[in-house]
Amino acid sequence: MTAIIIFIGLIIGLNCIPLLTKTNFPKTEKIIVRLLFATTIIFLTTFLFALNSYRLKGQYTLTTISWVFMGLTIIYFVIFKNTRRKILMVFLLTPLLILCVFTLLFGQVLKEFKINDNSKIIVTTGGLLSCGELIYITQTEFRIFDKEVHYESSLCLRGIEKIETVKIDDSHAEFLIYHNGEMDSENPYRYDVERKNGW
Repeated sequence: MTAIIIFIGLIIGLNCIPLLTKTNFPKTEKIIVRLLFATTIIFLTTFLFALNSYRLKGQYTLTTISWVFMGLTIIYFVIFKNTRRKILMVFLLTPLLILCVFTLLFGQVLKEFKINDNSKIIVTTGGLLSCGELIYITQTEFRIFDKEVHYESSLCLRGIEKIETVKIDDSHAEFLIYHNGEMDSENPYRYDVERKNGW
């Protein structure tokens, strides 16, 4: 509850900054509005794709989009004078800003390990209730997406440094996961996956 009150106070405080200045920057405002609109569309699109198991390629792609969106939103709050339009935009952008912070804290890509030319393993930070890092096995789709074909959240491994492919055949795959050993004493951890969905 305290975090929510602090966050709301921060949003209100940022929106009160334009009351302290009397200068207007109409050209800058126009550019920021256009950039914010474009970034909002890109952020929402990538987030909706991620919900449907499609991640944009690149370890820092979603993180970069999220930081740009968050930065432009804060600049919008700070520079623009308070009008009805801005108040409406604040109510629309604040939930997206919360979602952006959530994506930066949870689900951030930590490392990627190549399995073959078409598949790789992605390690991300866990959520609030996860005991370790999350593991996704993905395949390249449409050249710009990594399509999730397998998801694992129950291993309780942290500090994953390296994942080696031991063997892979038509029915299953075996990996060695090197981690910091805090949550599980088996290091490297032997991880067997049954191959489904044609990956």
